[in-house]
Amino acid sequence: MAEDVHESRRPVLITGASGGIGGALALQLARPGSHLVLSGRDASALERVAGQARDRGARVSVRPLDLRDAAAVEQLAATTLHEDGTPAAVVCCAGRSLHRGLEATFGRAHDLARMSAVNLVGTGGLILALLEPMCAAGSGTIIAVTSASARIPAPGWAAYGASKAGLDTWLRALRPEAARHGVRIAIAEVPLVATAMSQPCYGASPRGALTPEQGAAFVARALRPGRTLISPWWTRLAAPLAQALPSASARAAGALARLAVQASRR
Repeated sequence: MAEDVHESRRPVLITGASGGIGGALALQLARPGSHLVLSGRDASALERVAGQARDRGARVSVRPLDLRDAAAVEQLAATTLHEDGTPAAVVCCAGRSLHRGLEATFGRAHDLARMSAVNLVGTGGLILALLEPMCAAGSGTIIAVTSASARIPAPGWAAYGASKAGLDTWLRALRPEAARHGVRIAIAEVPLVATAMSQPCYGASPRGALTPEQGAAFVARALRPGRTLISPWWTRLAAPLAQALPSASARAAGALARLAVQASRR
């Protein structure tokens, strides 16, 4: 039976909680009786978010973490289990983004490693370290923030989309077995959100983008019992077309992405 994280005494761990979607989600979940474990690379920003969450009545543990550091990932999981307990939910908001066209990609195979280190390997390592005790507890929720790029490949987003697609496929394969242990795995395919991560490509206020608060509310829908996929309607519509017409859909996705970038620069 699914456990309501709002009623549980067990903590909710959020990665990428120093700002953007993760920080906004932490504040939306903060309330008297809630227990949050906030993780991110920027310790001072984490403390600011934690202070705001505590002002709302939440108990907060701050755990700075660079997901590229495998030893640190294992240590964070161990510390959380020892000091906070087995999470009721793990919400993976941390990620890295990269937009680079083909010619600019030549000679940069390390871009794949950079994206995968955070979006796939680091996030996957943290999930695995916490999934075992959650399965032993017989309940819990894992939520991973991915992207439309995972299912609708677009030129310029190859390395980023590949890392998110890898996480998406891995979690979908784990989902049936985790469910037998009472742990629900949900994927949130978030549309464009105006965050520090998107700003280098789309600018500070990209047209049509969600605010971090709207993005957090979008992800929070995955906390509802029974939800396994949260995605915009257009992603659900376009994903089958991407499979049926891969070349045409990739060109179309690339054109739309270029329009969004150009619109943000006007």
